[in-house]
Amino acid sequence: MGSTGGEDNTRRAREPDNVQRGRSEGVYVNGNLDWMYKAFASVGWFIPPNVAIGVLQPIAKNIVEHGPAFGQAKLEFALVEVYSVHRLAAMVLHRYPEVPIIKDYGEAIAESVDAHFLGLRHVAVSGLLPVVEGAGRRLLASRQNSHAPLRKMKITKVFKCLAEGCIKEAWQRGIGHPGEIESMMKAFSEFAGDFLYVDSGLCAGDDRTNRHGILHGAYTDDKYGTPLNFYKTLGAVDFLALVSSFRAKVSWFVPDSTSESLALATRYGLLKNLALANLPSPPSSRAAPGE
Repeated sequence: MGSTGGEDNTRRAREPDNVQRGRSEGVYVNGNLDWMYKAFASVGWFIPPNVAIGVLQPIAKNIVEHGPAFGQAKLEFALVEVYSVHRLAAMVLHRYPEVPIIKDYGEAIAESVDAHFLGLRHVAVSGLLPVVEGAGRRLLASRQNSHAPLRKMKITKVFKCLAEGCIKEAWQRGIGHPGEIESMMKAFSEFAGDFLYVDSGLCAGDDRTNRHGILHGAYTDDKYGTPLNFYKTLGAVDFLALVSSFRAKVSWFVPDSTSESLALATRYGLLKNLALANLPSPPSSRAAPGE
């Protein structure tokens, strides 16, 4: 049964002011995207780089509108088109190989994308997690002119320092829309601390996109291995590519499709068909995250 108008008004009265204003006024409130960042944080996500605000806005508004009813399964469905074969093919061929530091992990990223489209869900996310940590430490070391990759620093502090540095730089240098960048950076730093790198026993996300649970083997097959795990972890790679691009002559936008990327997108489509045709059914079924 749908909620009554009175119930809707009561729920909206409890929403932060910037969420209500974001719903009624459009994308930007007070020059930032904090309403969107808080909406995505409520479902264990963040504002992903390289995705048009016009694409993200209706997703965020749906999250606000439906509240707890907008679970991980709905988020995963919404992201299928965001991380499409054409977008990922263009990024794999024409963005990741060009971004400083990220380019050193280009093969690992490409192999994880292959695994995703082939239906090897656990392999896809497991292949990206070392990239996130390794690239993150190297990026902060490069920003601090350090030759060591800061191995002893907590990884959540690494991401916090990267986010704070980019926020400061955006405002000082007038890069892009500083308010938007600040919201994006805060959103990712919070996601890293509350979900991706929190103790696996404390991870509140139903999808369990959590580095410790996955790489330490605390999560068994039935606990993770969904496309959503891949989307969120690849989003972390994209965040680091954005950080790297602050000091490199690299576009922040998704590259245009080329004949090469269109051919790779076709290959990804074939991998998806192969996965559907040949992969055996899992020995036990489980509900989609959030269901």
